[in-house]
Amino acid sequence: MYRGPCRVDRSRRAVRKIRYSFQLIYKSRSKIPAEKRDSELSDIFRVARRNNAEKGITGALLLYADWFTQTLEGDEGAVRTLFARVAKDDRHDSIEVREEGAASERVFSRWAMAQVAEHGESDIPLIATTTGVAEGAGRRSTAEQDRVLALMRDATRGYGKGY
Repeated sequence: MYRGPCRVDRSRRAVRKIRYSFQLIYKSRSKIPAEKRDSELSDIFRVARRNNAEKGITGALLLYADWFTQTLEGDEGAVRTLFARVAKDDRHDSIEVREEGAASERVFSRWAMAQVAEHGESDIPLIATTTGVAEGAGRRSTAEQDRVLALMRDATRGYGKGY
Protein backbone atom coordinates (compact mmCIF):
# COMPACT_ATOMS: atom_id res chain seq x y z
CA MET A 1 0.00 0.00 0.00
CA TYR A 2 1.32 3.45 -0.95
CA ARG A 3 1.86 5.67 2.08
CA GLY A 4 3.29 8.77 0.45
CA PRO A 5 2.18 12.39 0.72
CA CYS A 6 -1.53 13.06 0.90
CA ARG A 7 -4.06 15.81 1.45
CA VAL A 8 -7.49 15.71 3.03
CA ASP A 9 -10.48 16.28 0.76
CA ARG A 10 -13.18 18.03 2.80
CA SER A 11 -15.45 18.79 -0.15
CA ARG A 12 -17.84 16.02 0.87
CA ARG A 13 -19.32 15.12 4.21
CA ALA A 14 -16.90 12.25 4.73
CA VAL A 15 -13.26 13.09 5.11
CA ARG A 16 -11.07 11.07 2.78
CA LYS A 17 -7.37 11.15 2.15
CA ILE A 18 -6.18 11.57 -1.42
CA ARG A 19 -2.78 9.96 -1.96
CA TYR A 20 -0.26 11.51 -4.30
CA SER A 21 2.44 9.73 -6.19
CA PHE A 22 5.70 11.22 -7.38
CA GLN A 23 6.72 10.77 -11.01
CA LEU A 24 10.15 11.25 -12.59
CA ILE A 25 10.86 10.83 -16.31
CA TYR A 26 14.42 10.79 -17.63
CA LYS A 27 16.28 9.87 -20.78
CA SER A 28 19.80 8.54 -21.16
CA ARG A 29 22.09 7.04 -23.77
CA SER A 30 22.84 3.33 -23.48
CA LYS A 31 26.46 2.24 -23.39
CA ILE A 32 25.53 -1.45 -23.61
CA PRO A 33 27.06 -3.03 -26.72
CA ALA A 34 24.41 -4.38 -29.12
CA GLU A 35 25.67 -7.96 -28.75
CA LYS A 36 25.19 -7.82 -24.96
CA ARG A 37 21.95 -5.85 -24.94
CA ASP A 38 19.48 -8.75 -24.48
CA SER A 39 21.32 -10.32 -21.55
CA GLU A 40 22.03 -6.96 -19.87
CA LEU A 41 18.42 -5.82 -20.25
CA SER A 42 17.23 -9.14 -18.86
CA ASP A 43 19.38 -8.55 -15.78
CA ILE A 44 18.15 -4.96 -15.48
CA PHE A 45 14.49 -6.02 -15.75
CA ARG A 46 14.83 -8.89 -13.27
CA VAL A 47 16.56 -6.76 -10.62
CA ALA A 48 14.33 -3.73 -11.22
CA ARG A 49 11.10 -5.70 -10.96
CA ARG A 50 12.15 -7.28 -7.65
CA ASN A 51 13.58 -4.10 -6.10
CA ASN A 52 10.83 -1.82 -7.39
CA ALA A 53 8.11 -4.10 -6.04
CA GLU A 54 9.76 -4.05 -2.60
CA LYS A 55 9.90 -0.24 -2.67
CA GLY A 56 6.46 0.33 -4.20
CA ILE A 57 7.89 1.81 -7.42
CA THR A 58 6.20 1.33 -10.80
CA GLY A 59 6.91 2.69 -14.27
CA ALA A 60 7.77 2.07 -17.89
CA LEU A 61 10.94 1.92 -19.94
CA LEU A 62 11.34 2.92 -23.59
CA LEU A 63 14.22 1.40 -25.54
CA TYR A 64 15.02 3.07 -28.83
CA ALA A 65 18.34 2.56 -30.62
CA ASP A 66 20.93 3.57 -28.03
CA TRP A 67 18.47 5.59 -25.95
CA PHE A 68 16.44 4.86 -22.83
CA THR A 69 13.56 6.91 -21.52
CA GLN A 70 12.13 5.76 -18.22
CA THR A 71 9.22 6.81 -16.03
CA LEU A 72 9.51 6.02 -12.31
CA GLU A 73 6.52 6.41 -9.96
CA GLY A 74 6.01 6.04 -6.23
CA ASP A 75 6.93 7.70 -2.98
CA GLU A 76 9.08 10.74 -3.75
CA GLY A 77 11.91 9.69 -1.45
CA ALA A 78 11.99 6.16 -2.88
CA VAL A 79 11.91 7.43 -6.48
CA ARG A 80 14.66 10.00 -5.88
CA THR A 81 16.83 7.42 -4.09
CA LEU A 82 16.38 4.97 -6.97
CA PHE A 83 17.10 7.65 -9.57
CA ALA A 84 20.31 8.65 -7.75
CA ARG A 85 21.43 5.02 -7.93
CA VAL A 86 20.37 4.67 -11.58
CA ALA A 87 22.23 7.87 -12.48
CA LYS A 88 25.49 6.31 -11.21
CA ASP A 89 25.05 3.16 -13.35
CA ASP A 90 27.87 3.02 -15.90
CA ARG A 91 25.68 1.26 -18.50
CA HIS A 92 24.39 4.67 -19.61
CA ASP A 93 25.34 8.34 -19.79
CA SER A 94 23.92 11.67 -21.02
CA ILE A 95 21.22 11.49 -18.33
CA GLU A 96 18.58 14.22 -18.56
CA VAL A 97 15.47 14.60 -16.37
CA ARG A 98 12.58 15.45 -18.70
CA GLU A 99 9.77 15.85 -16.17
CA GLU A 100 9.25 15.38 -12.42
CA GLY A 101 6.60 16.19 -9.86
CA ALA A 102 3.53 15.06 -7.97
CA ALA A 103 0.80 13.11 -9.73
CA SER A 104 -2.70 12.45 -8.41
CA GLU A 105 -2.33 8.80 -9.37
CA ARG A 106 0.17 6.42 -10.86
CA VAL A 107 0.10 6.23 -14.63
CA PHE A 108 1.71 2.78 -14.77
CA SER A 109 0.39 1.22 -11.58
CA ARG A 110 -0.15 -2.14 -13.32
CA TRP A 111 3.07 -2.11 -15.36
CA ALA A 112 6.14 -3.84 -13.97
CA MET A 113 8.19 -3.04 -17.08
CA ALA A 114 7.42 -2.65 -20.76
CA GLN A 115 9.12 -1.96 -24.03
CA VAL A 116 7.49 1.21 -25.26
CA ALA A 117 7.36 1.14 -29.04
CA GLU A 118 7.98 3.94 -31.49
CA HIS A 119 4.98 6.00 -32.69
CA GLY A 120 2.23 3.92 -34.27
CA GLU A 121 3.51 0.55 -33.06
CA SER A 122 2.25 -1.57 -30.18
CA ASP A 123 3.82 -1.38 -26.74
CA ILE A 124 5.14 -4.71 -25.50
CA PRO A 125 5.15 -5.67 -21.83
CA LEU A 126 8.39 -7.53 -21.19
CA ILE A 127 9.36 -10.32 -18.83
CA ALA A 128 12.88 -11.32 -17.88
CA THR A 129 13.81 -14.93 -18.58
CA THR A 130 16.96 -16.90 -17.85
CA THR A 131 18.04 -16.50 -21.48
CA GLY A 132 17.01 -12.91 -22.15
CA VAL A 133 13.87 -10.85 -22.53
CA ALA A 134 10.48 -12.19 -23.70
CA GLU A 135 7.15 -10.57 -24.55
CA GLY A 136 4.35 -10.57 -21.98
CA ALA A 137 0.60 -10.13 -22.46
CA GLY A 138 -0.52 -6.71 -23.75
CA ARG A 139 -2.87 -4.26 -22.03
CA ARG A 140 -4.81 -1.23 -23.21
CA SER A 141 -3.46 2.16 -22.20
CA THR A 142 -5.29 5.07 -20.56
CA ALA A 143 -5.32 8.67 -21.83
CA GLU A 144 -2.72 9.67 -19.21
CA GLN A 145 -0.53 6.71 -20.16
CA ASP A 146 -0.79 7.78 -23.79
CA ARG A 147 0.31 11.33 -22.82
CA VAL A 148 3.33 10.09 -20.85
CA LEU A 149 4.21 7.50 -23.50
CA ALA A 150 4.15 10.24 -26.16
CA LEU A 151 6.48 12.36 -24.00
CA MET A 152 8.80 9.35 -23.64
CA ARG A 153 8.76 8.72 -27.39
CA ASP A 154 9.41 12.40 -28.16
CA ALA A 155 12.43 12.35 -25.81
CA THR A 156 14.17 9.77 -28.00
CA ARG A 157 12.86 10.82 -31.41
CA GLY A 158 15.59 11.34 -33.94
CA TYR A 159 18.20 9.29 -32.04
CA GLY A 160 18.52 6.24 -34.25
CA LYS A 161 16.55 3.70 -36.17
CA GLY A 162 14.94 1.74 -33.37
CA TYR A 163 15.80 -1.28 -31.30
